[in-house]
Amino acid sequence: MYSKEDLQELKLKAILYLQSKTGMYSGYQECSVIYRNKSSSYFNHIMKRGRWGGNGMMETYTKDNNGDPQCPINNNLDGLFFSCNTDFETGQPPVSSPFGKRRLCIDAYDILLLDDRRMYFSDLYCFNHGKNTHYVSIVVTTPGTYADNFCKSHLVPISRRRNPFIYCRRGSRTVRLSCGVWVEIFFTDDINIRYLMSQGMAHFEDCQSTGHSKPNGLPKNTYRNLCNLIDESYTDSEESSCYSDDYFEYPGYAYY
Repeated sequence: MYSKEDLQELKLKAILYLQSKTGMYSGYQECSVIYRNKSSSYFNHIMKRGRWGGNGMMETYTKDNNGDPQCPINNNLDGLFFSCNTDFETGQPPVSSPFGKRRLCIDAYDILLLDDRRMYFSDLYCFNHGKNTHYVSIVVTTPGTYADNFCKSHLVPISRRRNPFIYCRRGSRTVRLSCGVWVEIFFTDDINIRYLMSQGMAHFEDCQSTGHSKPNGLPKNTYRNLCNLIDESYTDSEESSCYSDDYFEYPGYAYY
């Protein structure tokens, strides 16, 4: 299992990767919703009323081995994964998903930034040689919970207001998301979907399904130097500079 020092190094690799991006992939996009795709039967059971249904409560479950096998939250922390990235042209979530055709969309600000929630960096990974898509996993917790105490002990905290992956400036409700990586949120609380829908903060929609989630997840590509800790793709001077400054710059802002 990675130490906090290992994860700090992995986070710095993610920052270096973002600094290498050009064009549309070097900027930020507005993130109005985070979304979770599953099968219709999954959500039907959650929304079913009565003794044999979930009565609208979507419950957390233990994180599998998807991503880096050394990630500290694997098999140790309960949560729910959400995607954030949108189509560059439409600004909406993608029209298809590999995880199921039913999509739950939740207001990004309300789930990420209300109630003084905390954020932690937990993983950087990719899957295959043919694509250059990299994923960053961010854990969102509620202060005082078991999940938050675990994350304080094992993960790297990041500011909700200034970090290079997903953030919201103070005094604003606009969540900004990096275009250079695929950001996924691991939310560690149960979610009352019925309540959120009654408040206008969540809704369902359908999309094209290209598959479903794999049991126990998919392991990361261990042959890509960029997202593994043994890395010769960057020079010593580049890493030294990143460690000494320890920030990511984007239009006048420093994200620690």
